[in-house]
Amino acid sequence: MSFKNISCQNRIIELFQNAFANNRLAHAYIFTGQEGVGKASFSRELAKTVFCRSQGTDACDVCNTCLRIAGNNYSDMLVVQPEKNSRVIKIEQLKNLQDFLRIKPLESRNKMVIIHSADKMNEEAANCLLKTLEEPPLYAIMILTATSLDAVKETIRSRCQIIRFSPLSMAVVKNILVNQYQLDNRQAEQVAFIANGSIKRAVWLSQAGAVEKKTWLVEQLLKLECKDNLTFSKELVNTWHIQDTDVLEEKRTFVKELLFSFLMYYRDLLVCKTGRQESPIYHDGWKSALTVKSQAVSEDALFHIIQIIKTTFGYLDHNANIALLLENMITKILHLQFRRNM
Repeated sequence: MSFKNISCQNRIIELFQNAFANNRLAHAYIFTGQEGVGKASFSRELAKTVFCRSQGTDACDVCNTCLRIAGNNYSDMLVVQPEKNSRVIKIEQLKNLQDFLRIKPLESRNKMVIIHSADKMNEEAANCLLKTLEEPPLYAIMILTATSLDAVKETIRSRCQIIRFSPLSMAVVKNILVNQYQLDNRQAEQVAFIANGSIKRAVWLSQAGAVEKKTWLVEQLLKLECKDNLTFSKELVNTWHIQDTDVLEEKRTFVKELLFSFLMYYRDLLVCKTGRQESPIYHDGWKSALTVKSQAVSEDALFHIIQIIKTTFGYLDHNANIALLLENMITKILHLQFRRNM
């Protein structure tokens, strides 16, 4: 794999190839964009190009150096990311990074550090990284990847060049699912439509029965009554298999996907309510039913419901009890949706 195999990021590829051609690579970058759009893959290909024996504007992919980097076995490169079952990057990992950079390169002119999920550094780790960015060794190249740029300290952002990655096109996601993951055309198309430009999310969705779960959710929401809040909360937990894993991060992934489905359902109601023809309907197969349903809810209520769902996303990242979080969200949503005099 080399730059030519990175999808939908031609602008960024051209930027870095020009930097290589003119020997103007910066010492620190932040790659930002949603999960699954190629930030990690691009980081690895960038590392190959930096260290490749061909010394061109793209990796050869066949030399010993490229092969070792592909296998995470190159002495002048370090990859840092949250440890297994941890949601944050800890200061001990950043101290190890500092020790790594104190030693001059062993095999090349540079040393490279890639910090995946840099937006998940705890306060101590972020402050430790900041000291390194303030006085980096001349041979150091640092790549930070982040889903949420706002979650990265401003003092760190200001010392890095920010590179924004675009979502993948639906056609590209579909082709990857068909050619690399052996989905049939119809299933790949359905998953690509709801993957929101992320191949990582698309692969997870294809393995988690997401299309069937989303169909079930829309059908339940269309017939839901105000008094059903507690029953519906329990059904959600069971149908989405939220309790089937003891790994907290996997459980959060299931819940985030569920919350996204809620968000898109009520977003569709709002589009139907306002009659904006230029805005596509996410659940297009239910457009008629959604249009009818939207007439019973005010725009103000729909805006408040969408905000409730977004707030729930935030609470999910603060170790809230998942069952109680969903129950509380659904109760608030149904109260707004069925409030009198809509």
